Formats: sequence, C-alpha cells, structure tokens
Amino acid sequence: MSQNFTIETPMGEINIPYSEDKILNLARKIMKASEGDPNLLEEAVVDYLGITDIDNTEADWIFWEENKVPIYLFDFMGWIENDFIVEEKFGLSMSKRKKTGIQFHQFDYPHGKEKMPIRATYFVKRKLDDARFVIDFTPLDGLHLEMQIIYLPEIRIGDFHQQYENYSTQKGILKNNTVNAKLQFIQIDEVGWDDVVLTPEQRKGLDKNIVKFIENIDLYESKNLPTSRGCLVTGPPGTGKTLTCSAIMNQIESTIIYITSEDIQERGQIAELYDIARKVSPTIMVVEDIDTLGGIDRTKGGDHPILGEFLNCLAGVESNGGVVTIATTNYPEYLDKALVDRPGRFDLRLDFGLPDADLRKYILRKYLSNFNHQNIDLKTIIKDTEGMTGAHLKEMVMMAYMECLEVSGYKKNTKIKQKNLEDSLKIIKTNRAKWNHYKGKDESISTFHG
Repeated sequence: MSQNFTIETPMGEINIPYSEDKILNLARKIMKASEGDPNLLEEAVVDYLGITDIDNTEADWIFWEENKVPIYLFDFMGWIENDFIVEEKFGLSMSKRKKTGIQFHQFDYPHGKEKMPIRATYFVKRKLDDARFVIDFTPLDGLHLEMQIIYLPEIRIGDFHQQYENYSTQKGILKNNTVNAKLQFIQIDEVGWDDVVLTPEQRKGLDKNIVKFIENIDLYESKNLPTSRGCLVTGPPGTGKTLTCSAIMNQIESTIIYITSEDIQERGQIAELYDIARKVSPTIMVVEDIDTLGGIDRTKGGDHPILGEFLNCLAGVESNGGVVTIATTNYPEYLDKALVDRPGRFDLRLDFGLPDADLRKYILRKYLSNFNHQNIDLKTIIKDTEGMTGAHLKEMVMMAYMECLEVSGYKKNTKIKQKNLEDSLKIIKTNRAKWNHYKGKDESISTFHG
C-alpha cells in the first residue's frame, strides 16, 4: 500500500509514507520506552549520590549562548579543577543509554587553543564540604550549551552559583584581557604614547583621569569616592581618536571591552556588557563612534532606545565601580546634552582638531623619521597640507615610500625624495576632492579612503 498520512508537529504538518511495518516498529519502540528502559545517567546519579530514586534529587540548569560558551566554560572548568575533586566522568549517547567518550570542542584563548568538554557528565565532590554534584553538559543548537546540575535537596544551590561567579570574576579568563562586544578575544594594536600626538594638557588629563585613576582605584574606594570615570574623545575622522584609545589601553593592566557602534543592535546588550565590566573590574569600556550607536545616524535627528540605555548605564541606579568609559565621536554636537554635560557620565572631554602648521610639521617629521629620506623641504608641503588630518599625512608618507620603492626596484636603502612626497600629496588631494564631491561633505571633516 503506498499512501501518505499527516501528523501535526510544532514545526507544522509532516507527510509520512504509509507503511505497516514502519508503524509497527515505531509502536514497539514507544511501548518499550514506556516500560522503562534503563537510563544510564539516572542510574549513575542514583548510585553516585547514594539514594534510591532519581525523584529524590533536585536539578538546576545553566544555559550559555554561543558567544559566551568559550569564556564561561573555561572559567567553569577552572573552578571545578580548583574547588572540586572529579571522581568520574564520561560521555553519553543522545538516548542516554550508552556510555561514550567525552566530546570536546577547541576554543581560541589569549594563551592559545584549549579543548573544553561540550558533551560529558562529570561526577564531582566539593573540597569544602564533600557535597556531591552531577554536572551534565549538552550542546544544543550549534555551540549553545546547556548544563544540568543534579544534587541532593539539602544542598544550597545558590552557594554553588555564587562560588562559581566569585571564581570567574577574580580568576576568570576575562580578567585583564581584551574582548569585543561579542566577548571574542581581540588584540589591540601595539601603540604607545610616542605614537600619539597630544598636547601636554591632553596627556596630563588622560594620565590623571584614566591611567593613574585605575592604578590607584583602591585609594578612591577607601575614601568612599566614586570609582568610575568617563572620557569623551571628539574630533574629525583621522585626527587620532582611535590611536589615542589604543595607547591608553596599552598603558593599563585591566579588563578591556571594546565596542564598535555596529556591535550593538539590540536593547539589553549595553546593560549586559556593563554588568560584566563591573564584575571583572577594573575595566575600560571603549565605545567607538557613540553617535552612531546601534547603527543609527544621529545627524538625522531623533532618539534611539539603545543610546538611552547607554545613558542609564553610565549614570543610572547601579554604580559602575571600577569601570572607566571612553567614548569617541565625530559629531559631539549631535549628542544628547544629558550625555555630554552631566558629571558622572563624562568627566573629561578631549577635543582633537585639525593640526595647525606647527603640528603638521611635527607629525611629518615624526613619520619621516622611520624612513631614509633625502633633500626634503617641508615648508611647501606643510603649506599645501592645510586642512588635512594626521591620518592624511601618515598616508602621504606611506604612499611616497611605496612610490620610491617601486622606482628603485624595492631596494632596502631606498630614500624618500621631495618629488615622492609631492606626487603622493597630489593623489591625496585628488581623492579627497572626489570623495567630498560624492559625499557632499565639507572637506575639513572628510575621510580619505585611498
């Protein structure tokens, strides 16, 4: 007989080819399961906890989303190794009726790759009080991980979670490392103070409000003073905002959470990141292009709930003790006044403008010092680069070097000449004019995209 029958499922209707044999086999499996086939996990739990029935246990669950799995799993396994004795461990098949090997997944960490269990059952005894737990790891969709904790009713599971959180915040993998908004480990460019063009006043302000503040945060705490700070860095593209942030991050041993505006698309993300930042403090929160947070162009006006959430996180009900926030923007004039004018949100404002003639001369000399050069007269170059940013000047020197390398046949001792700089300057001016025409923006705030 060849016909189909339909069954309803949570995913919709499914048409199944009719077959008496298949239906009978399915019925037998269902009946067998209902008769109570032995469940290896339940049997192992009952035996390990010294009870007669699985109903005499309690269970709790922890669920980690994909981006959180590497960090929280690493910390959890470190905590288990530190505070518990692992008395047995094995894997189970999907049906829980067959022991298998433990399944691992390899994750990337700052110190290298590590294998972590994602399908396994651990039987552990807490060193503090000999309390026993059965911990069952189960991967769900992709690397979404569910962890079931089985224990006796007299055990306070709240203590279990609190002890794990204490270990994670004090000794966890996030501590003194750098991650993005997705909690993926990233590396910051090796930039120091010598790579950044700052006035003495700017340098002093950054040192006092951020570097020294974090280094001496215990002193502020001992005086019951606020242990959070905010710094707003403003200026046209290419004036050194990102470079300055990188230099700051490289000066301080702390946890760093680096956020770009595109990273934040949903409400709740900012609040969650600040919650993490507080737990693993001292922490530097760097938010690039805050005026476009959530992918919204603030120049077109209107409010956005994500920006409102950020405001609440900066100076809301919950204290941000140990957290320093650094935000950058190209357009401070489009930010809410409640953000820029209220103490407790941004205590320091650092404004980067277009470099004047003296500063352009300093920048060019600084970049040229990294190369061999010959008979270069900077007077004309400096005059012709008015309105350009430090990024433009850096690119001009780079292009000049590329040109002279090509002409020389890529000899190591190649020297940059006046003509190389002048040629690269012409190219930059041409490209800037094309870009400004296309974007309809003022030349002074345009970005060169070579």
